Amino acid sequence: MSTSESPATLLKLLSQVTHAFERELNRELRRALREDLRPAHYAVFRYLAPEGSRISALAEEAGMTQQSMGELVTHMQQCGYVERRIDPDDRRARLVVLTAAGEAALATAAERIWQIEQRLAIGLGERASADLQRSLSRVHELLIG
Repeated sequence: MSTSESPATLLKLLSQVTHAFERELNRELRRALREDLRPAHYAVFRYLAPEGSRISALAEEAGMTQQSMGELVTHMQQCGYVERRIDPDDRRARLVVLTAAGEAALATAAERIWQIEQRLAIGLGERASADLQRSLSRVHELLIG
């Protein structure tokens, strides 16, 4: 049996769905925000703590190098979405924090995510959509131990 005929693994399906969801989100956000934003930039938004985060923490959460995350943060800073501030707990370090424009962009992203989820709920049905969300939450709990 060839690999094209074998059933997709859960990991492959989750990756495909994540990619499709992010592609749809990116299409919407590029219209609403900036054309030069890419899904990689969303890692900054996704992992940024409300009080701010160090680049090292963002990089670790996103599974990328500090250098790569630093480049993303620099671009996001040039776009006006984030800024670097002195960390009050360690004045030698810098925290990445959202600007007002970054908070507005995050609100726009949340609205777009809600719209995509509503489209899925309509397509799957409310019950199946809720079951999927519960199942994925449970999978996450099982995997993180």
